[in-house]
Amino acid sequence: MNKQEIIDFLALHKQELSEKYGVIRIGLFGSYARGDIREDSDIDIAVEIESKNKFRSFFGLKKYLEDNLKNKVDLGIESTLKPIAKKQILKEMIYV
Repeated sequence: MNKQEIIDFLALHKQELSEKYGVIRIGLFGSYARGDIREDSDIDIAVEIESKNKFRSFFGLKKYLEDNLKNKVDLGIESTLKPIAKKQILKEMIYV
């Protein structure tokens, strides 16, 4: 999958992700967002999830994304990112 295919998938399934996993906001960052993908690159995605059942939703969402994107997904909750990392991540984030 390439950057545009991932963005298109997330956009197409955004409503489902909201209903099923409580996703409020989702974005792509990292090597796929920058366009410098290597063979061993994972897909970096940041989300904000409604507070109810956050733990269960997080792991269900991670599995759903990996199954559908056919790649390892590094999923992070945006509000819990460390400030130094968050600054760089937000610079390259592509929200869907």
